Amino acid sequence: MVTGVGQRANAILPPGFDGSRLSHAYIAAGEIAETIAMATVCSASDIVRPCGQCIHCQKAKRNAHPDIMYLSKQQGKREIIVDQIRELKKDVIVVPNEARKKAYVIYDADLMNIRAQNALLQILEEPPSHTVFILQTDTTSQLLPTVRSRCIHLKPGHSVEAMAGQAVDSDGFDPKGMTAGFFSALERGNTAIVEFMFLLEKLDKEHFDQFLSSARHEAALRLRSSVSGSNTNLAKTIAYADRLLFKAGEFLNLNVNVGHISGFVCASLIN
Repeated sequence: MVTGVGQRANAILPPGFDGSRLSHAYIAAGEIAETIAMATVCSASDIVRPCGQCIHCQKAKRNAHPDIMYLSKQQGKREIIVDQIRELKKDVIVVPNEARKKAYVIYDADLMNIRAQNALLQILEEPPSHTVFILQTDTTSQLLPTVRSRCIHLKPGHSVEAMAGQAVDSDGFDPKGMTAGFFSALERGNTAIVEFMFLLEKLDKEHFDQFLSSARHEAALRLRSSVSGSNTNLAKTIAYADRLLFKAGEFLNLNVNVGHISGFVCASLIN
């Protein structure tokens, strides 16, 4: 049975998740699942969702949003059975009541039996554009490979700094990963900033330039959000960081060594 009553959504953005660009399906552990659900219905624009403040986010926090549905094993059952997924499929074709998209959170998704997973797979292969599926589980070993392959995995314990490290070390550079690491370091303080500096100085000139563009764009979005929310201290911090990023771009155009620029930016932030 699909029900609109679930656990309290957590407004903390999970690592690796950008709520402004939703995929159709996720595998996530713990409260990350509820954060994705909140982001699905969030009405904020031009900032990373969920904002935690709009009327949709507030309803999600109260477990009262009509476009967030939760599914778990029935009382007395050991598994999530195929009939539950069939009921979900009937609801999927209905357009959202209030939000732009609908979120379906399947708790303990690893408890779906094979028939239930195959039924869900049919939806995941051709999902309606207004739906986001979140498979909440701490283990994926019981999920079919075909189900896993159609979902984005968000794993706990992967810090944003670690993601930034992956952005540096991967074959295809990810400026968004570096940007996420930069703003996470700002929030966490001096030690995180120093750790981030060691990642930043590994970049070549082209990738460093891509990071600067991505980070300045994100700074503009966050600055706009912080100003509208009357968070003066946050606005000052982001504005200062943005000025440093602008100065870093000027240094880069003068062919200053990337390592030296990274040291300048991070040392300025620490001071």
